[in-house]
Amino acid sequence: MLFSNKNFSRVLFCIVISTPTVNVYAAKADRPIIDRPKIGLVLSGGGAKGAAHIGVLEVLEENRIPVDIVTGTSMGAYVGGMYAMGLSAQEVKQRTFNINWNTGYIDRASRNDLSLRRKKQNDTYQLHTDLGLDINGEFKSRPGAFQGQGLAVILRKLTANLPALKTFDRLAIPYRSVATDITKVTPVVISSGHLATAMQASMTVPGALKPVHLDNKLLVDGGVVNNMPVDVAKQLGADVIIAVDLRDSLMPKKDLDSALNIVSQLTTFMTNASADFQKSLMKSSDIYLQPNVSFMTAADFDKLEQAYQAGRKIALASLPRLLRYQLSLSEYAEYNKQKNIRRSRLSAHDSYFIDDIEIINNTNLPDKTLLAQLELKTGKIISNNELEQAVKRLQSEDIYGRINYSIKQKNNKNILVMDINEKSWGPGYLNFTLAFEDDFESRSDFSFGAQYVYTDLTDKGGEWLLEWKLGSWKNITTEFYFPIDYQQHFFTAFGAETSNEIRQFDDFTYYNADEELKNIDAKYNQTNAYVKMGWNIKPWAAFTLGYKGQTGSITVSALDRKENYNLYGPYLDLTYDDLDSFFFPSYGSYFNSEIGYSNTVRRPDFGESEAGETVYYNLSIIKPFTYDKHTVVFSMKTAGSDADNLLPIYAQDLGGLFNLSGYHRYELNGRYSALTSLVYRYRVIDNNFGAIKLPIYIGGSLEKGGVWDRTSAISWDSAITAGSVYVAVDSILGPVYLSYGQTSTGKSSFYLSLGGTL
Repeated sequence: MLFSNKNFSRVLFCIVISTPTVNVYAAKADRPIIDRPKIGLVLSGGGAKGAAHIGVLEVLEENRIPVDIVTGTSMGAYVGGMYAMGLSAQEVKQRTFNINWNTGYIDRASRNDLSLRRKKQNDTYQLHTDLGLDINGEFKSRPGAFQGQGLAVILRKLTANLPALKTFDRLAIPYRSVATDITKVTPVVISSGHLATAMQASMTVPGALKPVHLDNKLLVDGGVVNNMPVDVAKQLGADVIIAVDLRDSLMPKKDLDSALNIVSQLTTFMTNASADFQKSLMKSSDIYLQPNVSFMTAADFDKLEQAYQAGRKIALASLPRLLRYQLSLSEYAEYNKQKNIRRSRLSAHDSYFIDDIEIINNTNLPDKTLLAQLELKTGKIISNNELEQAVKRLQSEDIYGRINYSIKQKNNKNILVMDINEKSWGPGYLNFTLAFEDDFESRSDFSFGAQYVYTDLTDKGGEWLLEWKLGSWKNITTEFYFPIDYQQHFFTAFGAETSNEIRQFDDFTYYNADEELKNIDAKYNQTNAYVKMGWNIKPWAAFTLGYKGQTGSITVSALDRKENYNLYGPYLDLTYDDLDSFFFPSYGSYFNSEIGYSNTVRRPDFGESEAGETVYYNLSIIKPFTYDKHTVVFSMKTAGSDADNLLPIYAQDLGGLFNLSGYHRYELNGRYSALTSLVYRYRVIDNNFGAIKLPIYIGGSLEKGGVWDRTSAISWDSAITAGSVYVAVDSILGPVYLSYGQTSTGKSSFYLSLGGTL
């Protein structure tokens, strides 16, 4: 059983852990007749405590005690399945201990694996709640806190992606896993199919993980109904049972002070009760082992070695009883020989020939869309790595739930079976952003916004996006996105946006006038519409050609002046982004370049309308360099336009942390801006809890840049130098900074900021 009665809440976040062409299968008739008692090994659930099972297995091997049948539940199903493949105890230990189990707690594709479109959406709306919201306003619930995608990847890797078997009797050692049919709350014995899936079904924590769909059943962890399947081993023909029980103890009265602990107590009672019933089926000649793993919980994967030693200790202490089943040297050699022969017949490779692909489609998209996005070709050899990359291509759209695959043989052909599930709470998803920055002196800026993405508008994956923000600056955006081809290499989109901003200008000279504007506030009201066509060169790179029109007004209340304008024209955009994180990048690169041309009509309230032409541009580069826990991020950005409006339509701004630290955000505004910076950070604490990571950093920055009214004024000498020191946390709410900034102009400021985009 995967639950820990001492730390149930932690278990919910630290999910317990829980091919190759087959040439010849070992048939049941191929097995030699055993002229001795047939020994069945029964392994209970227990999460990380399951490493004790490996210790028991190692002692059995050292003392030439054979295992003829293996049954298991939850983590016992995993260890038992690995051993049933024919691996030695040392091999099981090596694979188990070398895997980063924390990756099993991660369902979503990493940022670097997301499509460029999703990266932009997630960076702006970093509170990825992924709430299901139908277009009619109905909320939809998730079937589990996690989908189990990360765990599926781990189990496929550990089992060498072994193809589906008609019966697990064809493994090196006959094997069964036990899960729970959550619909009827009855045990389900899994005796065939994909070994990794059989393991995962038995390891799926109810409520924390999405149930596994198998044979028209919803399967979860088998611990509550049968945590130590002695009866299953007996049904397979075991004459002698060696059962390993990793049970928890009930909590004392003083610890039953919370709802979670009470639920955990009930779970522990039911799990132990099922194990007690199974124990009652054992005979006096059977052997019951209960390793002392009370020092850890099911989620303590950093204590695998201690659990392994606890298993060895109980097995060594029980040798007087175990040795009655010891084989002679020659008998054990023959036993190992036969087991290894059966293992070799299950030989798996890193790649294999695929004759056909079968889609189990649990999405709103047609098969041809899924096949196109997988980009897998039949009639050729495909490696395991290529298969995992194909899964990542689907996950890059961030609309799929669990994606499983297996290989089955049919009519002497290898069939790749892709089981693809869209998020059941879709196709509409709601995310949020929350950001603020306070300089503890003169200004506080804040922003709160929501994002709604409605997917599956077309059979090629069309979407509708709606975003709105409230705060210091206000913004509403809507966009319709339509891929042209099934692989989504080409797309069209159109949308509209309206915004309301207040900017401050200092020492700004109005073109073609003698008056100089000092310390004025200008109100910008803008509405624009656009249409564009694009090419997704790679998932991390895109080229876009667009055409937009904009209408707006700029109001300067202090001067009692207002200027209305209209503009329209084409633009080009090129983006490359394979950063692992936008806010705390460690590797990858970011490049964005946009250049546009506009025909502009100005209508000032103090003169005649004027027509003109405007060229605008922006360029951004980010490149991190990382060594161990040290990272230096180089960034450069510049932007501007040559319009001669009262104030610039394409206004540029600097200010805030890492944007000339010492100034408050948006304090510097002008027609042109340029900034280069080096930001250093040192990772002090990892705080990696699997599903949640909260790393803590310290660091500093060195920056130089400025904003200018005219191109003739732009120079390195006129640029401002700034720097900062900070403490930061990469939190689930976004980046959190406590920092201090200072500029060469004498400006200084303390900052407390949350979130990345205001």
